[in-house]
Amino acid sequence: MAELQVPNYIRSIIPYVAGKPIEETQREYKIKKVIKLASNENPLGPSPHAVRALRTQLKQLHRYPDGSGFRLKSALAKELNVSPSSFILGNGSNEIIDQLIRTFCVAGDQIVTSKAAFIAYTLCAQIHGVQTLEAGLNADLKVDVQEIVDLARKNENVRIVFLANPNNPTGAYLTEAELKRLFYELSQIRGGSILLVLDYAYWEYVIAPDLPDPIAFLKDYPHLVVLRTFSKIYGLAGLRVGYGIASPDLIAFLEKVRQPFNVNSLGLIAAEAALSDRAFVKKSLQLNLKGMQFWEKQLKRMSIPFWKSQGNFILANVREGLGKTGAQVYQDSLRKGVIFRPVANYGLAHALRISLGTVEENKKAAFVLGERA
Repeated sequence: MAELQVPNYIRSIIPYVAGKPIEETQREYKIKKVIKLASNENPLGPSPHAVRALRTQLKQLHRYPDGSGFRLKSALAKELNVSPSSFILGNGSNEIIDQLIRTFCVAGDQIVTSKAAFIAYTLCAQIHGVQTLEAGLNADLKVDVQEIVDLARKNENVRIVFLANPNNPTGAYLTEAELKRLFYELSQIRGGSILLVLDYAYWEYVIAPDLPDPIAFLKDYPHLVVLRTFSKIYGLAGLRVGYGIASPDLIAFLEKVRQPFNVNSLGLIAAEAALSDRAFVKKSLQLNLKGMQFWEKQLKRMSIPFWKSQGNFILANVREGLGKTGAQVYQDSLRKGVIFRPVANYGLAHALRISLGTVEENKKAAFVLGERA
Protein backbone atom coordinates (compact mmCIF):
# COMPACT_ATOMS: atom_id res chain seq x y z
CA MET A 1 0.00 0.00 0.00
CA ALA A 2 1.29 3.43 -0.94
CA GLU A 3 2.52 5.58 1.94
CA LEU A 4 0.40 8.60 2.81
CA GLN A 5 1.76 11.94 1.69
CA VAL A 6 2.71 13.83 4.84
CA PRO A 7 4.98 16.90 4.75
CA ASN A 8 8.31 16.47 6.51
CA TYR A 9 7.53 19.36 8.83
CA ILE A 10 4.51 17.36 10.07
CA ARG A 11 6.40 14.06 10.32
CA SER A 12 9.07 15.66 12.48
CA ILE A 13 6.68 17.18 15.04
CA ILE A 14 7.13 16.04 18.63
CA PRO A 15 3.62 16.33 20.12
CA TYR A 16 2.99 18.47 23.18
CA VAL A 17 3.16 16.46 26.40
CA ALA A 18 0.81 17.72 29.10
CA GLY A 19 1.44 17.42 32.83
CA LYS A 20 0.92 13.89 34.10
CA PRO A 21 -2.71 13.38 35.20
CA ILE A 22 -3.50 12.55 38.82
CA GLU A 23 -5.49 9.45 37.85
CA GLU A 24 -2.61 8.02 35.81
CA THR A 25 -0.20 8.50 38.71
CA GLN A 26 -2.62 6.81 41.10
CA ARG A 27 -2.91 3.78 38.81
CA GLU A 28 0.77 3.55 37.99
CA TYR A 29 2.11 3.85 41.53
CA LYS A 30 -0.95 2.54 43.44
CA ILE A 31 -1.17 5.77 45.47
CA LYS A 32 -4.48 7.11 46.76
CA LYS A 33 -3.40 10.66 47.60
CA VAL A 34 -1.64 12.52 44.77
CA ILE A 35 -0.71 16.19 44.67
CA LYS A 36 -0.38 17.76 41.24
CA LEU A 37 1.82 20.86 41.01
CA ALA A 38 2.62 20.44 37.33
CA SER A 39 0.21 22.40 35.14
CA ASN A 40 -0.11 25.89 36.68
CA GLU A 41 -3.75 25.28 37.59
CA ASN A 42 -5.64 27.22 40.26
CA PRO A 43 -5.50 24.98 43.37
CA LEU A 44 -8.74 26.51 44.69
CA GLY A 45 -10.69 25.02 41.79
CA PRO A 46 -13.08 26.94 39.52
CA SER A 47 -14.72 30.26 40.30
CA PRO A 48 -17.87 29.66 42.39
CA HIS A 49 -19.71 32.17 40.19
CA ALA A 50 -18.80 30.01 37.19
CA VAL A 51 -20.01 26.81 38.85
CA ARG A 52 -23.39 28.35 39.64
CA ALA A 53 -23.72 29.64 36.08
CA LEU A 54 -22.86 26.21 34.67
CA ARG A 55 -25.74 24.58 36.53
CA THR A 56 -28.20 26.90 34.79
CA GLN A 57 -26.86 25.92 31.37
CA LEU A 58 -26.90 22.11 31.66
CA LYS A 59 -30.45 21.71 30.37
CA GLN A 60 -29.56 23.69 27.24
CA LEU A 61 -26.77 21.41 26.00
CA HIS A 62 -28.89 20.32 23.03
CA ARG A 63 -28.51 23.87 21.66
CA TYR A 64 -25.51 25.15 19.76
CA PRO A 65 -23.55 27.87 21.54
CA ASP A 66 -23.64 31.50 20.46
CA GLY A 67 -21.02 31.40 17.74
CA SER A 68 -20.32 35.11 18.08
CA GLY A 69 -19.74 34.97 21.84
CA PHE A 70 -21.77 38.17 22.15
CA ARG A 71 -22.36 38.12 25.91
CA LEU A 72 -18.78 37.22 26.83
CA LYS A 73 -17.32 39.80 24.46
CA SER A 74 -19.68 42.44 25.88
CA ALA A 75 -18.61 41.56 29.43
CA LEU A 76 -14.93 41.70 28.47
CA ALA A 77 -15.47 45.03 26.72
CA LYS A 78 -17.03 46.49 29.84
CA GLU A 79 -14.34 45.05 32.10
CA LEU A 80 -11.39 46.22 29.99
CA ASN A 81 -12.90 49.34 28.42
CA VAL A 82 -12.27 48.05 24.90
CA SER A 83 -14.71 47.76 22.00
CA PRO A 84 -16.41 44.32 21.66
CA SER A 85 -15.14 44.22 18.08
CA SER A 86 -11.59 44.11 19.44
CA PHE A 87 -11.98 40.57 20.83
CA ILE A 88 -11.51 37.11 19.36
CA LEU A 89 -12.52 34.09 21.48
CA GLY A 90 -10.71 30.79 21.35
CA ASN A 91 -10.71 27.23 22.63
CA GLY A 92 -7.99 28.32 25.02
CA SER A 93 -5.47 30.93 23.89
CA ASN A 94 -3.66 28.05 22.14
CA GLU A 95 -6.29 28.10 19.41
CA ILE A 96 -5.72 31.81 18.85
CA ILE A 97 -1.97 31.22 18.53
CA ASP A 98 -2.76 28.74 15.77
CA GLN A 99 -5.25 31.15 14.16
CA LEU A 100 -2.65 33.92 14.09
CA ILE A 101 -0.15 31.75 12.23
CA ARG A 102 -2.79 30.38 9.84
CA THR A 103 -4.01 33.89 9.09
CA PHE A 104 -0.79 35.86 8.73
CA CYS A 105 1.82 33.28 7.65
CA VAL A 106 2.36 30.90 4.75
CA ALA A 107 4.69 27.91 4.57
CA GLY A 108 8.26 29.17 4.44
CA ASP A 109 7.60 32.22 6.62
CA GLN A 110 9.18 32.68 10.04
CA ILE A 111 8.18 33.66 13.55
CA VAL A 112 10.44 34.95 16.32
CA THR A 113 10.25 34.03 19.97
CA SER A 114 12.75 33.34 22.75
CA LYS A 115 14.39 30.17 23.98
CA ALA A 116 12.36 28.50 26.75
CA ALA A 117 9.20 30.24 25.53
CA PHE A 118 5.77 28.61 25.65
CA ILE A 119 6.22 25.64 23.34
CA ALA A 120 2.85 26.15 21.60
CA TYR A 121 4.36 28.97 19.50
CA THR A 122 6.86 26.61 17.89
CA LEU A 123 4.42 23.71 17.56
CA CYS A 124 1.73 25.81 15.88
CA ALA A 125 4.32 27.29 13.54
CA GLN A 126 5.71 23.89 12.56
CA ILE A 127 2.24 22.53 11.82
CA HIS A 128 1.93 25.20 9.11
CA GLY A 129 5.46 24.82 7.73
CA VAL A 130 6.63 28.04 9.42
CA GLN A 131 10.14 28.25 10.88
CA THR A 132 10.78 29.45 14.45
CA LEU A 133 13.74 31.71 15.24
CA GLU A 134 14.74 31.91 18.91
CA ALA A 135 16.48 34.72 20.76
CA GLY A 136 18.76 33.67 23.58
CA LEU A 137 18.36 34.24 27.31
CA ASN A 138 20.70 35.75 29.88
CA ALA A 139 21.60 34.18 33.25
CA ASP A 140 18.32 35.47 34.72
CA LEU A 141 16.46 33.72 31.86
CA LYS A 142 15.36 37.06 30.43
CA VAL A 143 15.16 37.61 26.70
CA ASP A 144 17.25 40.35 25.12
CA VAL A 145 15.00 42.82 23.29
CA GLN A 146 17.82 43.77 20.95
CA GLU A 147 18.26 40.16 19.84
CA ILE A 148 14.53 39.91 19.11
CA VAL A 149 14.76 43.07 17.01
CA ASP A 150 17.90 41.87 15.21
CA LEU A 151 16.26 38.57 14.24
CA ALA A 152 13.21 40.38 12.92
CA ARG A 153 15.34 42.86 10.96
CA LYS A 154 17.79 40.36 9.44
CA ASN A 155 15.22 37.78 8.35
CA GLU A 156 12.85 39.14 5.72
CA ASN A 157 10.31 36.32 6.13
CA VAL A 158 9.57 37.09 9.78
CA ARG A 159 5.84 37.81 10.10
CA ILE A 160 5.10 37.47 13.84
CA VAL A 161 6.95 37.92 17.13
CA PHE A 162 5.54 35.86 20.03
CA LEU A 163 6.48 36.76 23.60
CA ALA A 164 4.87 35.66 26.86
CA ASN A 165 4.94 38.27 29.61
CA PRO A 166 5.59 36.86 32.15
CA ASN A 167 7.07 33.84 30.44
CA ASN A 168 6.20 30.23 31.16
CA PRO A 169 8.18 28.29 32.43
CA THR A 170 10.82 30.84 33.48
CA GLY A 171 8.64 33.45 35.20
CA ALA A 172 10.79 36.26 33.75
CA TYR A 173 9.24 39.35 32.16
CA LEU A 174 9.84 42.42 30.03
CA THR A 175 9.42 45.77 31.74
CA GLU A 176 7.41 48.71 30.46
CA ALA A 177 10.58 50.39 29.20
CA GLU A 178 11.65 47.24 27.37
CA LEU A 179 8.22 46.81 25.78
CA LYS A 180 8.11 50.42 24.61
CA ARG A 181 11.51 49.96 23.03
CA LEU A 182 10.31 46.77 21.33
CA PHE A 183 7.19 48.51 20.01
CA TYR A 184 9.30 51.31 18.56
CA GLU A 185 11.98 49.10 17.01
CA LEU A 186 9.48 46.75 15.35
CA SER A 187 7.55 49.72 13.96
CA GLN A 188 10.73 50.72 12.09
CA ILE A 189 11.17 47.36 10.35
CA ARG A 190 9.57 46.85 6.92
CA GLY A 191 7.02 49.57 7.52
CA GLY A 192 5.87 48.13 10.83
CA SER A 193 4.38 45.08 9.11
CA ILE A 194 5.51 42.57 11.76
CA LEU A 195 2.81 41.42 14.14
CA LEU A 196 3.69 41.46 17.86
CA VAL A 197 1.80 38.96 20.03
CA LEU A 198 2.08 39.43 23.79
CA ASP A 199 0.82 36.42 25.70
CA TYR A 200 -0.47 37.57 29.12
CA ALA A 201 -1.85 34.24 30.38
CA TYR A 202 -0.56 34.99 33.89
CA TRP A 203 -1.45 38.69 34.00
CA GLU A 204 -3.80 38.40 36.98
CA TYR A 205 -0.95 37.02 39.13
CA VAL A 206 1.49 39.83 38.34
CA ILE A 207 2.59 42.07 41.21
CA ALA A 208 5.67 43.72 39.64
CA PRO A 209 4.92 47.45 39.22
CA ASP A 210 7.07 47.71 36.07
CA LEU A 211 5.21 44.96 34.18
CA PRO A 212 2.52 46.93 32.32
CA ASP A 213 -0.91 46.14 30.98
CA PRO A 214 -0.32 46.17 27.19
CA ILE A 215 -3.91 47.09 26.34
CA ALA A 216 -2.89 50.71 26.83
CA PHE A 217 -0.55 50.35 23.83
CA LEU A 218 -3.15 49.03 21.39
CA LYS A 219 -4.13 52.44 20.04
CA ASP A 220 -0.50 53.36 19.33
CA TYR A 221 0.63 50.00 17.92
CA PRO A 222 -1.99 48.66 15.47
CA HIS A 223 -0.10 45.42 14.85
CA LEU A 224 -0.25 44.33 18.50
CA VAL A 225 -2.26 41.33 19.76
CA VAL A 226 -2.71 40.63 23.48
CA LEU A 227 -3.64 37.11 24.59
CA ARG A 228 -5.35 36.25 27.87
CA THR A 229 -7.06 33.19 29.32
CA PHE A 230 -9.64 31.96 31.81
CA SER A 231 -7.57 28.82 32.46
CA LYS A 232 -5.35 30.21 35.20
CA ILE A 233 -6.60 32.46 38.00
CA TYR A 234 -10.28 31.92 37.09
CA GLY A 235 -9.84 28.15 37.43
CA LEU A 236 -11.51 27.17 34.13
CA ALA A 237 -8.68 25.19 32.51
CA GLY A 238 -11.03 22.26 31.83
CA LEU A 239 -13.39 24.44 29.76
CA ARG A 240 -10.71 25.95 27.51
CA VAL A 241 -11.62 29.61 27.04
CA GLY A 242 -9.06 32.17 25.93
CA TYR A 243 -9.28 35.48 24.13
CA GLY A 244 -7.24 37.87 22.05
CA ILE A 245 -7.43 41.66 22.00
CA ALA A 246 -6.39 43.68 18.96
CA SER A 247 -7.61 46.31 16.52
CA PRO A 248 -11.02 45.52 14.99
CA ASP A 249 -9.43 45.34 11.51
CA LEU A 250 -6.96 42.70 12.68
CA ILE A 251 -9.65 40.77 14.55
CA ALA A 252 -11.77 40.71 11.39
CA PHE A 253 -9.08 38.67 9.61
CA LEU A 254 -8.90 36.18 12.48
CA GLU A 255 -12.68 35.77 12.39
CA LYS A 256 -12.37 34.58 8.78
CA VAL A 257 -10.40 31.49 9.88
CA ARG A 258 -12.13 30.84 13.21
CA GLN A 259 -14.06 27.58 13.29
CA PRO A 260 -17.81 27.90 13.97
CA PHE A 261 -18.80 27.31 17.61
CA ASN A 262 -15.15 27.03 18.65
CA VAL A 263 -16.00 27.91 22.27
CA ASN A 264 -18.68 25.68 23.78
CA SER A 265 -21.74 27.01 25.59
CA LEU A 266 -20.50 25.93 29.03
CA GLY A 267 -17.22 27.72 28.49
CA LEU A 268 -18.95 30.90 27.37
CA ILE A 269 -21.31 31.15 30.33
CA ALA A 270 -18.68 30.10 32.89
CA ALA A 271 -16.15 32.63 31.62
CA GLU A 272 -18.71 35.44 31.70
CA ALA A 273 -19.63 34.60 35.29
CA ALA A 274 -16.02 34.13 36.41
CA LEU A 275 -15.09 37.55 35.07
CA SER A 276 -17.29 39.16 37.73
CA ASP A 277 -16.01 36.98 40.59
CA ARG A 278 -13.66 39.55 42.10
CA ALA A 279 -13.66 37.92 45.54
CA PHE A 280 -12.42 34.64 44.07
CA VAL A 281 -9.70 36.37 42.05
CA LYS A 282 -8.56 38.24 45.15
CA LYS A 283 -8.50 35.04 47.21
CA SER A 284 -6.57 33.22 44.48
CA LEU A 285 -3.99 35.99 44.27
CA GLN A 286 -3.53 36.06 48.04
CA LEU A 287 -3.01 32.29 48.10
CA ASN A 288 -0.52 32.59 45.26
CA LEU A 289 1.48 35.26 47.06
CA LYS A 290 1.56 33.13 50.19
CA GLY A 291 2.61 30.09 48.16
CA MET A 292 5.39 32.01 46.41
CA GLN A 293 6.79 33.19 49.74
CA PHE A 294 6.63 29.64 51.09
CA TRP A 295 8.45 28.07 48.13
CA GLU A 296 11.14 30.74 47.99
CA LYS A 297 11.82 30.15 51.70
CA GLN A 298 11.85 26.35 51.33
CA LEU A 299 14.09 26.35 48.26
CA LYS A 300 16.55 28.61 50.03
CA ARG A 301 16.48 26.25 53.02
CA MET A 302 17.26 23.32 50.71
CA SER A 303 20.00 25.33 48.92
CA ILE A 304 18.17 24.94 45.61
CA PRO A 305 18.62 28.03 43.40
CA PHE A 306 15.50 29.41 41.75
CA TRP A 307 14.38 32.22 39.49
CA LYS A 308 11.97 34.90 40.63
CA SER A 309 8.55 34.49 39.03
CA GLN A 310 5.53 36.66 38.24
CA GLY A 311 3.29 33.66 37.56
CA ASN A 312 1.70 30.94 39.68
CA PHE A 313 4.79 28.75 39.44
CA ILE A 314 8.47 28.85 40.29
CA LEU A 315 11.41 27.39 38.38
CA ALA A 316 14.06 25.65 40.48
CA ASN A 317 17.61 24.70 39.47
CA VAL A 318 17.55 21.18 40.91
CA ARG A 319 20.76 20.09 39.19
CA GLU A 320 22.76 22.68 41.09
CA GLY A 321 20.79 22.18 44.30
CA LEU A 322 20.29 18.40 44.28
CA GLY A 323 22.75 17.12 41.68
CA LYS A 324 19.95 15.65 39.57
CA THR A 325 18.12 16.62 36.42
CA GLY A 326 14.57 17.86 36.54
CA ALA A 327 13.41 14.55 35.01
CA GLN A 328 15.14 12.55 37.74
CA VAL A 329 13.62 14.61 40.56
CA TYR A 330 10.25 14.37 38.82
CA GLN A 331 10.42 10.57 38.74
CA ASP A 332 11.59 10.38 42.36
CA SER A 333 8.71 12.59 43.47
CA LEU A 334 6.07 10.65 41.52
CA ARG A 335 6.70 7.61 43.68
CA LYS A 336 5.88 9.77 46.71
CA GLY A 337 2.64 11.04 45.20
CA VAL A 338 3.75 14.50 44.03
CA ILE A 339 3.68 15.58 40.39
CA PHE A 340 6.10 18.38 39.45
CA ARG A 341 6.96 19.40 35.86
CA PRO A 342 10.31 18.66 34.22
CA VAL A 343 11.11 21.17 31.50
CA ALA A 344 13.82 19.54 29.39
CA ASN A 345 11.60 20.13 26.34
CA TYR A 346 12.19 23.86 26.94
CA GLY A 347 15.97 23.37 26.93
CA LEU A 348 16.03 23.46 30.74
CA ALA A 349 17.00 19.90 31.69
CA HIS A 350 18.60 21.19 34.87
CA ALA A 351 15.35 22.69 36.14
CA LEU A 352 11.98 21.71 37.61
CA ARG A 353 8.85 23.85 37.41
CA ILE A 354 6.73 23.86 40.54
CA SER A 355 3.15 25.10 40.35
CA LEU A 356 1.92 26.78 43.52
CA GLY A 357 -0.73 24.79 45.39
CA THR A 358 -2.79 25.10 48.53
CA VAL A 359 -1.00 25.51 51.87
CA GLU A 360 -1.35 21.77 52.55
CA GLU A 361 -0.20 20.78 49.05
CA ASN A 362 2.82 23.06 49.19
CA LYS A 363 3.91 21.65 52.56
CA LYS A 364 3.58 18.04 51.41
CA ALA A 365 5.39 18.73 48.14
CA ALA A 366 8.22 20.62 49.86
CA PHE A 367 8.64 17.70 52.28
CA VAL A 368 8.93 15.26 49.36
CA LEU A 369 11.38 17.54 47.54
CA GLY A 370 13.38 17.89 50.76
CA GLU A 371 13.73 14.12 50.95
CA ARG A 372 15.55 14.28 47.62
CA ALA A 373 18.06 16.81 49.05
